[in-house]
Amino acid sequence: MSTNYLKAVFWDYPHLCEFEALKKAINQAKSKDDRETFHWIMARFVERGRFKDTAFLFRPEEIRENLPCLKVTPRAKKRWERFIEVYAIND
Repeated sequence: MSTNYLKAVFWDYPHLCEFEALKKAINQAKSKDDRETFHWIMARFVERGRFKDTAFLFRPEEIRENLPCLKVTPRAKKRWERFIEVYAIND
């Protein structure tokens, strides 16, 4: 039995609990330059997702670039700033 960790992030949006549907939503938001939707999805991951899943769906540069625009708790923001500082390649 495999655990669907997306349910921890999108328990209230079951259509986004499938990886392909989620990836499609992210790509559509990017292609339409829909920053609001893109930020909402990223914020859900930054706040509730596992590092592994978040880093798989979003490049560290994307997270660093968009983190100031995300509506997340100070704790989540600090955690990701530290992650980026330690693991991301700085420009």
